[in-house]
Amino acid sequence: MRVSTKEILIIGAGPQALFLVREYSRLSYKVTLVGRENEIAMHSRYGKKITVGNEQELVTKISHLAEHKKGMDCIVASGFYLAFLMDHYPKFFIKFNVIPKDTEALSVFLNKLNTYQLAEKVNCKCPKSIILSDLNDDIDYSLIQFPQIVKWNRDIFLYEKPGFKTCIVHSVKELRNLHQTLIKKEKEALVMQTYLGEDLENNFSYGAYFQSGKLVAGICVNEVRHFRSGVSSVVEEYTGEFAELIASKSVDLIGQTQFTGFLDVEFKIYNGEAYLLEVNPRPFGFIKIMKLKYPDLIQFIIGEIESNSMNPKSVKWINILRDCVLIAKNPSKILHMLSILFDFSSRTLDVWDISDLKPFFYQVKR
Repeated sequence: MRVSTKEILIIGAGPQALFLVREYSRLSYKVTLVGRENEIAMHSRYGKKITVGNEQELVTKISHLAEHKKGMDCIVASGFYLAFLMDHYPKFFIKFNVIPKDTEALSVFLNKLNTYQLAEKVNCKCPKSIILSDLNDDIDYSLIQFPQIVKWNRDIFLYEKPGFKTCIVHSVKELRNLHQTLIKKEKEALVMQTYLGEDLENNFSYGAYFQSGKLVAGICVNEVRHFRSGVSSVVEEYTGEFAELIASKSVDLIGQTQFTGFLDVEFKIYNGEAYLLEVNPRPFGFIKIMKLKYPDLIQFIIGEIESNSMNPKSVKWINILRDCVLIAKNPSKILHMLSILFDFSSRTLDVWDISDLKPFFYQVKR
């Protein structure tokens, strides 16, 4: 039996990390996974697990790894971990061969307003935005068109649960009341934007892998159903009216940088136009659809093969448990769910893997 000498560190243990742990393990990599005990990938049969419970423990254990494995390949599979390491442990990006690569690009994409400034260079529309800490007595509130949405401009928490959740404000009074409840660091990290509507079926993403700012593989998808804001239960490949525009704007935007790694670029179609919402510069939640669209993508990325074949079929991704919860609330969608489940050749199931069942049943338990 051939003993593997290839090693990789994966930080963050959500569903996207689970996909990566399985893929690299099956390619004979020795995988080390760092995450919290309650993260789903920590329950996979694959990989060596390092459990961390707080920020200091995370830095300590990663530093210890660096002493013995300096220069080791590393994928950060969570935006929260990525933002924390950028802000509080910048040496991490020197001690390991980190993907996503290009810290200059990360400093842009981990901040919505910085992303929008870069988007102006490629004529990409963005919602009008303002940081909450900039709201003061000099602002002419009569010029603000309500409703507005307030969300995180950048992540500032890792293990601490934030007190604020995305919300809609409908008037100056509501905005001022919200402003009074927030502490200074929250105001500095929250952004208020023109609200582009609650019709989540008009949310689209371009999921891709880039190498030094050049597209390697990409797919435009429609986030058909949402379990909750920002968490999809069904994603389908999109080839409609706006697909070419979304793809081209995404490629142009990332092409302004030297970014290497997986990411997704989120758009909203509003009044017949595509607006950039954000760039998530890390492996995305529906990443398993990339395996279905590009079956050899991981082998191609790591240089084991020279071509990256593409599945010509239109592909779909579904998280069964999330979608069952939604179907229970809205049974009219059950036929659509069943049509995806029985489309065996063109759909992939998030989390479920017959060779690695524990994460699925852990998800059921939760």
